[in-house]
Amino acid sequence: MLKRLKIENLAIIEDLEIGFQQGMTALTGQTGAGKSLLIDSLKLLFGARADQDLIRFGKEEAIVEGFFTNLNDRLKIELERLGLNSDELIIKRQINRANKNLLSVNQKSITLQELRRLTYFLGDIHEQHDITKLLDPKLQLSLIDQIAYEDIEPLYNTFVIQKDKYNQSKHKYELALKDKQKKETELESLKDQFDELTKMKLIENEEETLTIQIEKLSHQEKILSNVNKAFEVLDELYQKGDLYEAGDALGEIKHYDPLYLEGSNRLKEIYYELEGFRSDLKKSLNMFDYFSDSELNSLEERLHEIKTLEKKYGKTVSELIEYKAELEEKILISEDYEGYLKKLKTESTEAHKTLIKAGMALRKERMKLSKALEQELINELNQLDLDKVRFEITFEPLKEDVELYDDGIDFVTFNIGLNEGEPLKPLYKTASGGELSRFMLALKIVFAKTLGLNLVVFDEIDMGISGKAASKVALRIKALSNLLQVLSITHLPQVASKADHHYHIKKEVKDHRTQTHLEPLSYDRRVEVLAEMLSGERIDLYAIEHAKALLVK
Repeated sequence: MLKRLKIENLAIIEDLEIGFQQGMTALTGQTGAGKSLLIDSLKLLFGARADQDLIRFGKEEAIVEGFFTNLNDRLKIELERLGLNSDELIIKRQINRANKNLLSVNQKSITLQELRRLTYFLGDIHEQHDITKLLDPKLQLSLIDQIAYEDIEPLYNTFVIQKDKYNQSKHKYELALKDKQKKETELESLKDQFDELTKMKLIENEEETLTIQIEKLSHQEKILSNVNKAFEVLDELYQKGDLYEAGDALGEIKHYDPLYLEGSNRLKEIYYELEGFRSDLKKSLNMFDYFSDSELNSLEERLHEIKTLEKKYGKTVSELIEYKAELEEKILISEDYEGYLKKLKTESTEAHKTLIKAGMALRKERMKLSKALEQELINELNQLDLDKVRFEITFEPLKEDVELYDDGIDFVTFNIGLNEGEPLKPLYKTASGGELSRFMLALKIVFAKTLGLNLVVFDEIDMGISGKAASKVALRIKALSNLLQVLSITHLPQVASKADHHYHIKKEVKDHRTQTHLEPLSYDRRVEVLAEMLSGERIDLYAIEHAKALLVK
């Protein structure tokens, strides 16, 4: 349940902290008093995107913080999955004009997506425009999915992934089909490039090797002179064996001082290193034995050819080797383009079959859910003064060429019959405003009970309802509050009177600034507010007596 809500600098709310209790809480007030801001605040806590326009004029930051307790098991599991304390839930949103917005849950930063998953199991907020979802057949399917989100989500995700794979496969095939003529004309050019690169017999790092060889051969005399001179000196030193003898001498007295032992070992190591270096130095001159001036010219010509090829193609030797392999593949494809097209067509067909299979699995689960939802909604609607109602969710029959939508292969219609003897018709053609409100309330009640939510917020879900139906709606909202916490923004005195707790929202001007305040109502003030709701600004005795009668439990 929502235990406390704290709001700072949100539009006309400067600093507001409200404590809530279990059961049903009514929130009433004149239009424009700030009721919608409470909904905006709760929407932020439930993962709505932050809007800088909500920040109070003259302030740099707005803060909304909610404290929730008595969490349900599903919500606790989600908190533990994120490594968060599951005994309570503290959600904090900070909106900054510098776009440095902050979001934390139990003092830990999380993403909006993670917050939305958490709050899916926390509660549900009904906004006034939600009723339009009932009128839009494209959105009716999402209402079915919400009833069992955890069951639908993996099937839905599988469909989306498979649809992406199919689209990619189909797109690849269609591009290949368009490129058929182009590929045929390009084949000759590809072969010319491939032949040219094949004749060059390029080797990885060949350019660097050639450069080093050419550099050495170009300075042959200098290298020979200096290497031979160094070799003679080192050879004389090695042949004498003085370093080895010095090492042996120190080895004879190594037990007298660690320095002698270390010196003996190091001198012998140097001796053997010197032997190895002499050998390497001598070998370094071997290349000059079999390289002539003509061969130097050949190396220079080879390097020039490579650099010319690199400039022509705008690629390095390494990239040219890769490009040659790409050319070979393109040539093979071009020479057997019909086979390539057939392969892509087969892949696309298989991807489509897999996609339809995923869509059918999703459809099967939705049809099962829709049947359960039909009966539960009828039961709820019967208790909302619609005792003759008939309701059916129809799935559009699948065509041979199955229609692919963003959310599956299904298109559904909510059909309803409100009067005995009348045929079922689409909801948007039949229901009045008040009937739509009751239908949405029934849907929200089913949704809340199915998911075991902690909190439901109704923003004028009773819009367009009056008389006997209003009393029935009030009783159902009250009954729901026996299972979970209910916050109801309402203009109906019948609904407000059934609440366990009643807040009146009003705005006032202080220091030339408009501010919103919440007044917890005592019994006497509650009678006044209800009387005003019944009769308007001018309260009469009848309205007061009527208000008192409504408050009798």
